[in-house]
Amino acid sequence: MQSKKTRTYTEAVKRGDYDLYTGNIFGKHDNVRTYWEDQLTRSVLRPFLSKLVTHRQNQGKKLRILDLGCGTGQGYELVTKIEKRDLDLGLQHDRVLPEDEIECYLGLDLCQEMVDKGNEIFEYKPNVKLRRADLREHLDAVKEEKPFDIYFSSYASLSHLNKPHLVQLLKDICSHSSNGSLIILDFLGRYSIEWPDYWNVKTEAEKIRDYSMSYLYSELNQDVEVEHFPVRFWTGEEVENLVEELIMETKAQVEILKKYDRSILTGRHTDTQQYNPKLKPIRRTVNRLHEDYMRTDLSELIIDASIVPEQPKVVSFLVELISSWNILVSFCQKKLEKNALLTELEDWSEYSSHLQFALMHIDRVIADTGWMWYGEPRANIIEPQLGYALRSLEINMQKGIGCGHSLVAILKVTK
Repeated sequence: MQSKKTRTYTEAVKRGDYDLYTGNIFGKHDNVRTYWEDQLTRSVLRPFLSKLVTHRQNQGKKLRILDLGCGTGQGYELVTKIEKRDLDLGLQHDRVLPEDEIECYLGLDLCQEMVDKGNEIFEYKPNVKLRRADLREHLDAVKEEKPFDIYFSSYASLSHLNKPHLVQLLKDICSHSSNGSLIILDFLGRYSIEWPDYWNVKTEAEKIRDYSMSYLYSELNQDVEVEHFPVRFWTGEEVENLVEELIMETKAQVEILKKYDRSILTGRHTDTQQYNPKLKPIRRTVNRLHEDYMRTDLSELIIDASIVPEQPKVVSFLVELISSWNILVSFCQKKLEKNALLTELEDWSEYSSHLQFALMHIDRVIADTGWMWYGEPRANIIEPQLGYALRSLEINMQKGIGCGHSLVAILKVTK
């Protein structure tokens, strides 16, 4: 009998939610996913992946990647579309990991429908294979395989495991991996504004809470019954403790190279308000910023900082980020309405360098597009650039403490 989780994913595959496509206002592959989340993941992975690729090339080897909880293999798109440089205006993309530098990309997932769909998508890529496997059975599915260079997870796939299963899986990875292998952990963050009722849980049982995929449905489909299933929510401090536990129980040395929060104010459930009815549908509004020929009411982007509960580990950070976000949006509004000037901002000297840079970016974009008559410059140039400027605040101000919809950690195994 299928579990609720497996049945939900099976139905999502049948609807086409896991087909590969780019951009939308609603659904699995919305604009925030495409232009914020995936790009943030790529930018954070870039220096570590680049170093590993160079090292393996010097050894005359290609990379071997194991995708843990692969879905239909969307992680392949993440790791193979990382640009070597942000400001690359050439005709051809210069990727950190070209597809011909991958010896093997093997994906494991519990849902057979996901596996079948992924193998259909990658039918013409002989080095990409997906296989049904239960990660609660650790690495039994690949114990006969050679070590992998990257043990990769994405889109909070590892939150489906409780802590004992995860610890055993990571111990198996430490044993199976080679010297210098990377482990990419991707969890749901407990301190997201989406679910403040989850913030102060203490026992291990309480850390496994309800999760819904109701965000897959637009407003036109709200009559659909959506299944719920339990997942484990994580904080940055818990990831650090997890690594310490691994070091104690294995002979391998495990180092945290980076941990970061993703979608801090734009998580999937800001729109559904399913776990926090005080939220505005911020993700949907940000999605509009990146939609062609669609103007956005920027006042809908203003966030009330008073909705952040008192929690000593996160409240000051979230309030600072929300304040910076609101200042940037308000300036953009005023600039569009009456040519506001940066010199009119009285508190400029008190702003962080990240906010100052974002404000200068928007000031320049609006000034440089004011002469354009064609192509809807507000909808097609200014608003997407506001989106990227807001994204830059999230990227540069995040602290990896679990305040985003997702919490990602990059680990290195040294033997």
